[in-house]
Amino acid sequence: MAKESLLSKLRNKSTDTSDEEGKLRKELMDLRVQNSSGQLKETHKIREIRKSIAQLKTLENEAKEEVKDD
Repeated sequence: MAKESLLSKLRNKSTDTSDEEGKLRKELMDLRVQNSSGQLKETHKIREIRKSIAQLKTLENEAKEEVKDD
């Protein structure tokens, strides 16, 4: 069974995406600090977090377009 993406999860829920984006940005900053000090073993997580942030921004833009069209 395929993993459900963050974007599809948030489309199903009507939650505030700015809180989620803030959490992801903090986690990204922590991962970058760990990476720069050589402590991060799972470097792929940086890319995953960046992708999740982009998906959140896509969701926000879709909501703005939906409001604008109405």
